[in-house]
Amino acid sequence: MLKRKALRKIFVTTFVLFILLTIYLIPVNKKENSNNIVYKYSNSEEVSVYLLNNNLQLTKVNLKIGSDSLDDTVKSIIKKLTVSNDATVPNCFEQVIPKDVKLLDVQIDEGIIYLNFSKEILDIPHDSIERVIESITYSLLNLDNIVGVSIYANGENISGLFPKDIPNVITKEYGINKRIELKNFFDISKIVIYYVDNIDNQNYYVPITKYINDKRDKIKIIIDQLSSNYIFEPNLMSLLDENIKLINYEINNDIMILNFNNSIFLNQDKILEEVVYSISYSVFANYDIDEIIFEVNGNEILKNSK
Repeated sequence: MLKRKALRKIFVTTFVLFILLTIYLIPVNKKENSNNIVYKYSNSEEVSVYLLNNNLQLTKVNLKIGSDSLDDTVKSIIKKLTVSNDATVPNCFEQVIPKDVKLLDVQIDEGIIYLNFSKEILDIPHDSIERVIESITYSLLNLDNIVGVSIYANGENISGLFPKDIPNVITKEYGINKRIELKNFFDISKIVIYYVDNIDNQNYYVPITKYINDKRDKIKIIIDQLSSNYIFEPNLMSLLDENIKLINYEINNDIMILNFNNSIFLNQDKILEEVVYSISYSVFANYDIDEIIFEVNGNEILKNSK
């Protein structure tokens, strides 16, 4: 009996380690970085930041900030993520960076943002640091031509300062709101899917990074997941009709063309905004493209740009 329990414990430990290793080794397609990067910003712009909803899920929230440079934009985003009485942050969301954690310095080099925080960032509980990193990373990687974030505590990279596996340079490969739904070691895919959460009669979008046993093209998984009646979180929803079918798709010059059947329509000629955004955000999170063209039975209906 003891031998059997010991073998079972060894198997479970080995399985968990294998999953974690696999998660960080799953390859992705990336564009090559250019040394001639042009950053875009304006004096008043809307940015997407990721704040906690009541179910402790990081949620995409659009906020307006004022900035005169990319550095100022980065500092403004970190400020929005830091606990404060900021009136622009909706009351239904929580900021994730403790108020005693100060941003000491920001540097940007070849698409990487280097953030140096005060030593208080090391006081964040180990079971919360992952959520903080996800919020910072996904908020900053929405900026043009930013491909990674590197986080420091008083000049020292935090990668070795927490028991969590934190890369030196964090990209979207780190994931957000992670859910492991694996049944075995085979055909593992990582995919980000955006669901809708209705909060105070307004729709927001929640990205879920899923690790599943499915080796189909990611766009096929996205449509199947969003049109499924089963959603594992009670607060999340998708408004795609269960009869929607992706007839075919193609990618040309950073443009993805999606050809659907008539079930994508709410009525004869209208597509719900929530359907367009759930699909678009999910596609942009998984594919390195700039524009999506929606077609129905081969006829172009609308375009959505990144």
